[in-house]
Amino acid sequence: MKLQHLRFLTAVVDYGGVIKAAERLHLSQPTITTGLKMLEQDLGKQIFDRSEKSNRPLKLTPDGRMFYHHAIEILRQCDVARANFINVTTNINQIRVGVIDTLPQEAITSLIKEVRYKLPDVKIEIWEASPDRIAKWLLQSRIDVAWTIVNDLSPNSIALWREPLVAVLHPSHRIIKSQISSVPLRDLENIPFIHRSRCELDAVGRAELKAAGVKLKVKVRADREDFAFQMIRDGEGFTFAPRSLVPNDLASINVLDFTVRRVIGLQWQDNFDSLLKSVIVDAAQKSTSKFSQFIKFVALNE
Repeated sequence: MKLQHLRFLTAVVDYGGVIKAAERLHLSQPTITTGLKMLEQDLGKQIFDRSEKSNRPLKLTPDGRMFYHHAIEILRQCDVARANFINVTTNINQIRVGVIDTLPQEAITSLIKEVRYKLPDVKIEIWEASPDRIAKWLLQSRIDVAWTIVNDLSPNSIALWREPLVAVLHPSHRIIKSQISSVPLRDLENIPFIHRSRCELDAVGRAELKAAGVKLKVKVRADREDFAFQMIRDGEGFTFAPRSLVPNDLASINVLDFTVRRVIGLQWQDNFDSLLKSVIVDAAQKSTSKFSQFIKFVALNE
């Protein structure tokens, strides 16, 4: 297995096809295609699902998607090893990192300390905002890296952890007191809904609500997270939220037939220095290791 072939794979996925990957890597399309075929031969399995029409973008198989994430980690480790070996030197004296405002504070402060330790001569700026504003800043090149919500189609990105959206209720609510492990989506329809302005309900979640014939009865529209959760403490209703955001004094429960997940990761500019990127990714993974292990444990046991 060649590292070059792993770079071909990640480039094709990140840039949406062989043509764009070849342009970014300054290689011919046949070179990329041949490398991918050699990689699949080495693995003994197909990485891409070629059952679709040839004019559609390449789609990863389930095994291919898993291997793609392994490939990203392998390449990252190679970059980290190289950076440590040559004792990272760079002409860049400032990094701007955008972070969404629903990340744990401990993880952010840990990242800052780790980056300062590795890059003492580089100034790190943290810009906190909503996911939409972070995405806008990244698009405008106002920040170098975004610690935000990502998906499988996000270019130049890596996922750090995945967590389910759960129903958040007052601990004395009848659903919580019944001690069931999960609640049908329909059973939530008659409970007033506290709408968080940063709610992670996506198109899939809205489709699942519609398929179940459930129409949420919005009672409060809250811009601030603390206000939304205070409404629940006051017995005003329930909300959907990522498991990691649920305050310790409130209760949460899994929702049947509700597959919405929040994926937290890093996304960076096309031209972001690869060695600096490696330091940032390594710092983020270290700062969230305990936290992400908890999230993965919960997700695996749903």
